[in-house]
Amino acid sequence: MKRRVEKIEPYPFASDFSAPAPTPVETVNMTTQDLALLLSDAQASGASIARNDALAAEAEKLAQASGELKKVLAGIIDLAAHLERAAIDETDRADALERVRRLAAVVIEGQGDLFGT
Repeated sequence: MKRRVEKIEPYPFASDFSAPAPTPVETVNMTTQDLALLLSDAQASGASIARNDALAAEAEKLAQASGELKKVLAGIIDLAAHLERAAIDETDRADALERVRRLAAVVIEGQGDLFGT
């Protein structure tokens, strides 16, 4: 099977040794007001990040302190239960339980002060 050549087109020969065309340099033009607004926004963002980090650290400390206070209160409740079952004189038992209640009140008040600060 033979094909017949209809038309011959000339090949556009170009030298591969020429320098590439220079790329245009892109510049950013800003007014001083635009630059001041950009700087102000960056400062506000940085301050917000720092404030959020400080608040997160404070919240973590408060959560840890609250957990520790809950453990102390659980221990006081356990002590009160043991005192109620103990084989001691009724007046001594009442005195010990009153001391435990006062201690628990101090811890609870301290917890309120902790979160109020």
